[in-house]
Amino acid sequence: MNALKLSGVFLCFAASLNFSSLLRAQTPEWIWHDNRGAAPADGEVRFFRRTFIVEGRLTKAVLTAAGDDHVRIFLNGKQVLENDDWQKADAVDVTVEIKPGENVIAARGQNDASFAGFIAKLDLSLKGGNKGTVVTDTSWVSSDREAPGWEKPGFIAAGWTPARSFGKLGAQPWGDVMAGAIVKGAGASKQATPAESLATLPGFRIELLRSAQPGEGSWVSMAVDNKGRLILSPQGKEPMLRVTLKDGKLEQLEPLDVPVTGAMGLRYAFDSLYVNGRGPQGYHLYRLRDTDGNGHFGPPELLCKWNRGRGGDGEHGAHGIVLGPDKKLYIVCGNFVDVPDDLSPDSPHRNYADDIVLPRMEDGNGFGAGKKPPGGFVARMDPDGKNIELFAAGFRNTYDIDFSPDGELFGFDSDMEWDWGTPWYRPIRINHIVSAGDYGFREGTAKWPNWYPDSLPTTLDIGIGSPTGVKFGTGAKYPAKYQQAFYAMDWSYGRIIAVHLKSKGATYAGAFENFVAPKSLREAGPKATLNVTDLEFGKDGAMYFLTGGRGTQSGLYRVTYVGKEPTDIQMEAPT
Repeated sequence: MNALKLSGVFLCFAASLNFSSLLRAQTPEWIWHDNRGAAPADGEVRFFRRTFIVEGRLTKAVLTAAGDDHVRIFLNGKQVLENDDWQKADAVDVTVEIKPGENVIAARGQNDASFAGFIAKLDLSLKGGNKGTVVTDTSWVSSDREAPGWEKPGFIAAGWTPARSFGKLGAQPWGDVMAGAIVKGAGASKQATPAESLATLPGFRIELLRSAQPGEGSWVSMAVDNKGRLILSPQGKEPMLRVTLKDGKLEQLEPLDVPVTGAMGLRYAFDSLYVNGRGPQGYHLYRLRDTDGNGHFGPPELLCKWNRGRGGDGEHGAHGIVLGPDKKLYIVCGNFVDVPDDLSPDSPHRNYADDIVLPRMEDGNGFGAGKKPPGGFVARMDPDGKNIELFAAGFRNTYDIDFSPDGELFGFDSDMEWDWGTPWYRPIRINHIVSAGDYGFREGTAKWPNWYPDSLPTTLDIGIGSPTGVKFGTGAKYPAKYQQAFYAMDWSYGRIIAVHLKSKGATYAGAFENFVAPKSLREAGPKATLNVTDLEFGKDGAMYFLTGGRGTQSGLYRVTYVGKEPTDIQMEAPT
């Protein structure tokens, strides 16, 4: 998923603290390992520690921290806090973990992509009213290697170097991530953003059905099976989950015992679960079937290999799967997936190139440098994975696609946010995806503008954001206008927009409105996160949507219509 490239892991804590010389309140800083001047690598893990001394009787200690992308914090060798959401810090009462004399605070940070860092502060209160603060700053030491006992007292940090600061609390792009942090007891269960913090349109109601708990992962994709159950997939290695619903409530949640994880595309069709995920042969397209009807899937069947066998993993990899009116599978892939070599000679889209007079200038940070056309694409294939065709291309990183009630395909494509302010910047956009269409995404400066005669123009520009899941409201128990709407999710701004399309010649035009969003998107006060990833409409006609991604807290929500307008089904959803 394209959400926010400016991500990383930052941990911030104070230098040695001795309450015999009371410290004033300090501002924590986003820190990371110096990496000898090199930029953080995707997936890298770094280690941090600092000692401090407490003299006197401690009455209260509260630790607050956020990691971009992940941070685990230890006090005297014991893990006391874990955060996977750089937009929203976690806070925990750690009074019982701190002892008189010398203490050690340590952190393990992990970066998913791009920049990295974390931030933290430890507020200490002593008997008599004295207070002190331990914050992350350059007095911390760090290492790129994990050594036995690195998080415990007595460890000799030979060869560790001072951490590097990337800015104080409040600095962009993070902002004040500690505002509104709710203090929990150590080991408290995690909670997704409450439904009360969210806004929707008049007549609609939002419910939070479940918050993901430790071991359940961070959810990024979802499908509805033939019995109306929801299948959820975490982005990591945790097992997929199957959710049974009853009267709109969660009745049962069970892990699926299958050797495929990390799915960024799920679709149930032809009595099979199709999965773009990590399986025995790598990240590819698999088919799972319950052949004996006992509720358990058999061994996965490999249908299509991505990237010439290297796999289509990653946030710009192989994503959404939908069933077309022609009963074929349509699969959308991001710009880091190569077009398969075994394409059918009858593919609708066959001719693509940069087609420029001057050589293109690659991205200044090297992102996507050297990648050749056609960019992201939609592949079409038979249910058994055969007869693969290139249906359309020229996208950056469309995460999901869906067919309208009229049988027309639409997607929600991402921008390249590092292009902001340049002549070749393209905002996130709704695309009407037609057979053989080229939508003009090329790396660097070679992107096609809408007015190119051989480039199909955007249907609707949305602006800045990070597109994730999409779905038409076909079959929803909503008023007619919202049954016909195209729902598109924006991970960055935490909103679901409803796009209202109208015919315009051979294609469509449209307008959009926010359908679900945090109240804080428009109101003053602490900011609520809603990192939306995927949505489906259940057999009951309600919308179900997920939050999660990049290790952030996940939730499963339900949106129903409780107003007075008619909700007669205009057209059934395809099966």
